[in-house]
Amino acid sequence: MMERVVLMDKLRALKYFIKVADTLSFTEAGRAFDVPASSISRRIAELENSVGAVLLHRTTRSVSLTEVGETYLAQVRSGMAQLAAAEELLKDQASRPSGTLRISCTPSYGRMKLLPVLQDFSDIYPDVLLDVDLSDELQDLGGDKYDIALRAGSEPENRVVARRLDPNIFILAASTTYLATRGTPRTVEDLNGHSALMYRGSKSVLKWLGFDGKNWITPRIVPTFISNDVASLTAMACKHRGMVLLPEWSLREYLQRGELVTVDLSQPVGISRTEVGIYMLYLQSRYLIPKIRLAVEFIYQRLAQRNDDGSLK
Repeated sequence: MMERVVLMDKLRALKYFIKVADTLSFTEAGRAFDVPASSISRRIAELENSVGAVLLHRTTRSVSLTEVGETYLAQVRSGMAQLAAAEELLKDQASRPSGTLRISCTPSYGRMKLLPVLQDFSDIYPDVLLDVDLSDELQDLGGDKYDIALRAGSEPENRVVARRLDPNIFILAASTTYLATRGTPRTVEDLNGHSALMYRGSKSVLKWLGFDGKNWITPRIVPTFISNDVASLTAMACKHRGMVLLPEWSLREYLQRGELVTVDLSQPVGISRTEVGIYMLYLQSRYLIPKIRLAVEFIYQRLAQRNDDGSLK
């Protein structure tokens, strides 16, 4: 019994330590756990004594991690996340999938593609609380903040599982009215002087690139509207304000309705020289948790693009 009490105290101290490291405040940590800040400080002091190292620098005005503390935090955070996943796995296996499922997704793809799928998922699994963050910021799946992330870009080369949902092929498009007024470009050089509706990524506006037969160049387009919202860019394109260079999945309905048409150049054009895609990312260790496994497979079956023969694109 005594060993169990000691273990529970150690786990509580580790939770306190992680919260102080995240907030850099004993007061905030105390508020989060509804205990006095002095209790937080005392528990962490006991933790430092047990590991034989100073984990936090303390002054009357600030708290910061020591170098040893930063190393210890990384290991502790990973271990606590695995422990939480193990407990959640046992809990979910004993009942219907439930609890909170945290998903991070790039905004435009999230609004247009993912959210309708998640609405259907909620109808089937109402006990799973979906916590969805639409952001271009790449999140660390190593902690306990997100279970699944959907991101555009190259295939990640790290410890996460990455399953491609869409090739994310970029298409140049405009309204027929715009093209009738400004002319239809046929080459990368013909893009010079054309009005461009441009997408702003998490760090910068995405530049257009074209291959002129020898080199990848940036055409001298004229930005007339910039946004990180695909729906706003396509709405402006439908109002004849310029051309857009956006993923095929975001333009599909507009092209089918004839509100926009593709502008086929004789030379390649895009926003990257390398192959990109929309990827669903998750940790293999957390895939064992039923609610995560169900969500991963549900999203994959609904959103993974396939060729006519059923094979993945």
